[in-house]
Amino acid sequence: MSGTVLFLGAGATKSVQGPMTDEILPAIYTEKTLNAGSDPKGQVAKLALFLETEFHVHPGLPKEQYPGLPLLMSLMDMALERRELFDAEWDVGVVTELREAIELGIFDVLEEALMKFPTNNHYALLNRLFPAPEIPQVISTNYDLVVDTTLMYLSQQRRPMGAMPNYHCGIANIAAVGPEQKFGTLLKLHGSLNWLYCRTCQRLELGATDSTRFLSIFAKIVGPDLRSSFTADGAPCGVCGRPLRPLLVAPSHQKDYRNPHLSQVWYEAQRVLRQADRAIFIGYSLPDDDIEVVYLLKRGLAHIQDPKRITVVEFCASNPNIPLQDHSVGRRYRALFGDVDWHAGGLDAWMQAG
Repeated sequence: MSGTVLFLGAGATKSVQGPMTDEILPAIYTEKTLNAGSDPKGQVAKLALFLETEFHVHPGLPKEQYPGLPLLMSLMDMALERRELFDAEWDVGVVTELREAIELGIFDVLEEALMKFPTNNHYALLNRLFPAPEIPQVISTNYDLVVDTTLMYLSQQRRPMGAMPNYHCGIANIAAVGPEQKFGTLLKLHGSLNWLYCRTCQRLELGATDSTRFLSIFAKIVGPDLRSSFTADGAPCGVCGRPLRPLLVAPSHQKDYRNPHLSQVWYEAQRVLRQADRAIFIGYSLPDDDIEVVYLLKRGLAHIQDPKRITVVEFCASNPNIPLQDHSVGRRYRALFGDVDWHAGGLDAWMQAG
């Protein structure tokens, strides 16, 4: 067995004041459509018109009146897969642009938030769960770079200093970084904001963002600027010259994990889970549209016979002491693993309880 594996969901990002999935569309609509300078192709403005005419929303409405992001992207993916008109005014080409606009919006919202994230609790969490000389093993469903930067900060106190996480996929511009310059395992099941992919030759590169440029390790392998990759036609691939595009598995009911780099990530995640003797889940609710992830977890942790070796940290604002069986997320975990070690007070409260 290889010790503890940490699994992070959207609630982990929320614990550092990041947006949840249902907050992204309102954030795109209220902030980015008013700033044409950040949307040179007019994609986000077109998305706003699409939301107004097809889903009857407008700026200022509460998030509950917006379509769910998984539903919206599922409808788009269905139209694109079937090559059908979404509506008379929204042909396949336009829907493709709208989907890219959502990717741009996700990037903008998370990048802006990352500049403000107080990530002390992530640093303390990793330091506590993986005291030196233990090596952190983290699996995440999040696109953001919170845990990436936290691992790099932690590596400043460990050996090797200033090292990159090992993503376990073929990122070309860090391929020259040897094993002695990597710290921790970070497996991002849905891709990452700073992963850029060439659909022609399948090259994968790590891009640069304003929020991570100050990290010394990024200075060594600085890649294409991410904003230009989201807002323009994409930085050119260093091999074939075709545009690099973000590698993100969108929050859709039709998730596609067939990318060869993600296949490597998933293979390694299965190995890590099967060798772990303890699993800790922070802010992951086992959502219904994540059936592939739930299947991975069910199979990967089947060897853990004592459910108390599986810790689940959720946040219930109305009742932090709510029992496992009285919480919808708790009931899902119980159905999969039994009476797990359950905490509903959030990450910070769980950390303080020691």
